[in-house]
Amino acid sequence: MKFIYTIFICLIFNLSSKNICAQEPNLIKVKREQNLVKVYFDNTELTLMPIDRFGNPQANKVKSFKLWIKGRGKAYEGFDNKLSGEMVQGLNKLKKATIIYFTEIAVEDDKGHLVKLPDVYETWFPDCKNCDTKTRKKP
Repeated sequence: MKFIYTIFICLIFNLSSKNICAQEPNLIKVKREQNLVKVYFDNTELTLMPIDRFGNPQANKVKSFKLWIKGRGKAYEGFDNKLSGEMVQGLNKLKKATIIYFTEIAVEDDKGHLVKLPDVYETWFPDCKNCDTKTRKKP
């Protein structure tokens, strides 16, 4: 009787160990956390500034982006943190507050890899010297 009991215990142990091994994955995938999460547009210096996952501005280089101005069908392409002269001229011609979009943003991280960041939209307020003063109501 003890012999059958011992065989029965060994059989249960053997089956349970095979069952446990079958549940373990063969390959463990590790996802690398990316440090840069978004870009901030500084409208005083007309630059794009990458922001890390903790909210701190970083000095990483923006490799490329496209600037879209609402109401215009043309996209301006940029290849630096600062806006180009053509972009600044397009923004200075605006007469009222307009939404601008930065799309297809690619930033170089600390290890030299290109990181795609999400699109950014901002409201651009032009200088008052360009504003249309005829349509304003006088107090």
